[in-house]
Amino acid sequence: MMSNYIVPVRLEGFVFRVPVSIVNKEDAYYYLVKEPRCDNQCTNLKAKIIDSMRQRNQSLQDAINEVLSNVGDKQVVEAVLYNIMRDLRGYGPITVPLFDPDIEEVELNNWFHPITVVHRDLPGIRLITNIRFNSEVEAKDFIMSMSKRGLPRSVSLLKPYIETIMPEGHRFTGTIGEITIGPTFSIRKFPPKPMTLEELVSREMLSPSAAAYLWLMAEFRGFIMISGPMSSGKTTLLGAIVSKLPMYAKIITIEDTPEIRIPHPHWVRMFTRDGDDDKSRIEMFDLIKLAVRYRPDYIIVGEVRGEEVHAMLQASALGHGMLTTFHASTPEELMVRLTSPPLNVNTGNLQLISTVVFTTIRNGKRLVTDIVEPSMNNGDLEFKSILTSSGDLEIEKSQRLRILSKTYGINITDEIKKREKLLKNHANTEYEVEEITTEE
Repeated sequence: MMSNYIVPVRLEGFVFRVPVSIVNKEDAYYYLVKEPRCDNQCTNLKAKIIDSMRQRNQSLQDAINEVLSNVGDKQVVEAVLYNIMRDLRGYGPITVPLFDPDIEEVELNNWFHPITVVHRDLPGIRLITNIRFNSEVEAKDFIMSMSKRGLPRSVSLLKPYIETIMPEGHRFTGTIGEITIGPTFSIRKFPPKPMTLEELVSREMLSPSAAAYLWLMAEFRGFIMISGPMSSGKTTLLGAIVSKLPMYAKIITIEDTPEIRIPHPHWVRMFTRDGDDDKSRIEMFDLIKLAVRYRPDYIIVGEVRGEEVHAMLQASALGHGMLTTFHASTPEELMVRLTSPPLNVNTGNLQLISTVVFTTIRNGKRLVTDIVEPSMNNGDLEFKSILTSSGDLEIEKSQRLRILSKTYGINITDEIKKREKLLKNHANTEYEVEEITTEE
C-alpha cells in the first residue's frame, strides 16, 4: 500500500504545499514528510532573519523582506520561508502532521526514536514518521514551549508533566522527564469540522438504517450511550449524532477537555475543574445538576465514569435528551461496570437508558458492531440487539421504536425509511475538496 497527498500548511499569510507519502513495508506503516530541505545557505539566512528580529527589534515580516530581498534562487527563498515560519510560527518538526486533517494523534515515546502518528484511514495503527528530534534537550524545549501556548500553562521540575489545550483545540499531554525516561508527549487532534452521520455511513462505520435509528432516537430525546474501547470512534459518532439535532434545540455539553464540537447556536459548554480540595473542585455530577437548571433540551456528557451517571439517569427521567460515551466492549461488560463500584447503578434504573451503541476497531476500520436496548424479562435486565448480522436495523425488534410510535403517533417505518434515504443520498454524493495552491 502506498498513497501520496499534499498537506497545506498555512502560516501567517503563507500557504506551503508539503507532500506526504504513506508506505506499507515489512508489516509496518510509514508516514513520510517531504519538507523543503534547509541546507547551509538556508540555515545561515534563517540565522540572519532571527538576528535582525532580536538586535534591531524588527518584525518577522520586515526581517524576511530585508534578508531575502537579494536572494535570487527561488528554491532557497522557499526553503528559508518554510523553515523560518515552521519554527517560529508553527510547531517545529511536527508542523506537517498537526496541519494534516487526516492525522488524529501525534506521539513522542522516546526522543531517540521517530515521531509516530495515527491516521484517520488506519485507526489503531501507529505509523512511523521520518520526523525526529535531534536531542533530548530539543525535545524537552519543545514541550516547555507547548506549556506557554496552551491553557493551563504550568510545567516545572516540581510538576514535570502537562495536560493542556492547544490554540487549535487539540489536547496535549507531555512530560519533561523525571517521571518518564526522557521527554514524551501525546497530542490528540480534533478536526475543525466534526464528521457527519452521512460521512460515517459512507465510510461504512454503520449502516444507513442504523444511522437513521440513532438520528430518530436522539431527536426524540432518548438516552443514547456509545460504548467501546479507546479510539474506536465513540466521540466521533457522538458528534455526528448531535449534528442532526434540531437547530432550535438548547444543548449543554459537559466535558473534562473540549472535544465535542457542534454547529448549533443555542449551545452552552461546561467543563470540570480540578482542585486540591472539595471546595475548589468542580466535577461532572455538579455540572449535570447545574445544567438541568438551564432547562436544556439535551445534555451531552463527554464520558461517564463516576457518580455523574446517577444525575444523568435522573435528568433523563425528567425528559432531557442525554448522550454520552462509556468504556465497555460488550453488554456483559457494560452491565458489570454500571452496577459495580464506583458507579453502583440500580439495575432497574438502567431501563432509563434508551439504547447502547457498541463500537470497535476491526482490520484497521472503525465499526458499529451492535445496537442494543435494555428491557426487563422476568425481573432480570437484558440487552436485546436490534441489528441483523449485517448491521441493518430490525425495526420490529425495537421496543423503543414501538414506544415512540405509541407516544407520538408517528409511523416508525416511514420515519426510518425517510431518514435512511436522506442519509444514503448524502453519503453517495461526492464531496468536493477545495484545491489549495501555494500563496504568499
